[in-house]
Amino acid sequence: MNHAITVGVVDSEALVRGGIRRVLEQAPDVRVVAEAASGPGAVELVRKHLPRVLLMDVRMPGLDGLAAAEQVRALSAGTAVVLLTSVADDSHIRRAVRAGASGFLLKDGSPRELVTAVRAVAAGEAMLSPAITRRVLDRIVDIDPEPVERARTLVNHLTGREREVLGLLAQGMGNLQIARKLYLSEGAVKAHVSRLLTKLSCDNRVQAAILAHNARLVSA
Repeated sequence: MNHAITVGVVDSEALVRGGIRRVLEQAPDVRVVAEAASGPGAVELVRKHLPRVLLMDVRMPGLDGLAAAEQVRALSAGTAVVLLTSVADDSHIRRAVRAGASGFLLKDGSPRELVTAVRAVAAGEAMLSPAITRRVLDRIVDIDPEPVERARTLVNHLTGREREVLGLLAQGMGNLQIARKLYLSEGAVKAHVSRLLTKLSCDNRVQAAILAHNARLVSA
């Protein structure tokens, strides 16, 4: 357990928090270190425990999950935020992406999906609920209207291999899938992803995927 993924759980409903905790406690490599019931509580949780992953509800009274995510990311760049929502609300997606969220999950998803998301974002990848992924990509222009030419200019600064990696990343592939597709080691893919995020000035893979679609590197 010394190398377990530390997780914080934030939801205004105690029953929901308890359910998430029970699911995560079934995974031998995951450890819930703390819970909170509000946005300010989430910020304090991160300040005190510095979890690797923070699972947080979007809709909470007062400081909601979106505003709290911005504060959490400013406080701890090493904490990956996964936002939980009951409804895939388009009005929230732009703020969430810009806040640096690494994942979006619907609350009615499977326990396996929740654990997979925790492991993915802890490894530096992004995790989108399948129901949300298509919604994000279908509405990409409305969500974040990045000028096509600017996006293409940024992508043109990438090497050919980095563009290949970005294209597959934008299709929702993880590092291992990309490695198998391009016959590379997983370590090499991680290095490519790190460099392309820096070149594109993106905080995470979600933002990079959106930029790739704006640049028409892949079709939405």
